Amino acid sequence: MARHLAMEEDVLFPAFEARTGNSMGPTQVMRMEHAQMRGLLQEMASAVLARNQSGFLGLSETLNMLMQQHNLKEENMLYPMSDRVLDSERDGLIRAMEAVAA
Repeated sequence: MARHLAMEEDVLFPAFEARTGNSMGPTQVMRMEHAQMRGLLQEMASAVLARNQSGFLGLSETLNMLMQQHNLKEENMLYPMSDRVLDSERDGLIRAMEAVAA
């Protein structure tokens, strides 16, 4: 999860924002949701350490719902927009994201 978020936040989002001149649109929403996911993952880790099964399960359900909504926004809005505006940079961006994921 951390690698996926870093690939977007460190490579894709800055490229999208540079090309569109817009840092207050979809990438801002995605970053906010990424922060929420990180927070939930931290809370889940704490629940595991505390052996709080019901707390963990509730947090995991919340994370699942957030991720489903987030993925729909990415797949139906952000990724198609990125494909359009970043087409000429695609190969370089993919290599940069692969380097982050390594």
